[in-house]
Amino acid sequence: MTDQHQTRRQRLLYQSKRRGSKEADMVIGQFAIENLQVMTSLELDQFEALLQENDPDLMAWVSGIVTPPEKHMNSVFNRICHFKNIKLNH
Repeated sequence: MTDQHQTRRQRLLYQSKRRGSKEADMVIGQFAIENLQVMTSLELDQFEALLQENDPDLMAWVSGIVTPPEKHMNSVFNRICHFKNIKLNH
């Protein structure tokens, strides 16, 4: 892994753990801790795009309350939803 990729992962981890709401910090932050190191460049792009969204929207999408925009319907979004449902809803 190049220094550039590692720096990007560290930045995304920081942003994931400090979302602004407790629920998002827990869901997105823990997902990042467990998954960032194995994400491809495309997946990092998808994850970064999700992090640009505001917490209420992001958590409504991940919780299945609201359907996310088509641009976010991808493998990373699906993995976050699965992570929330399997790991955090027990």
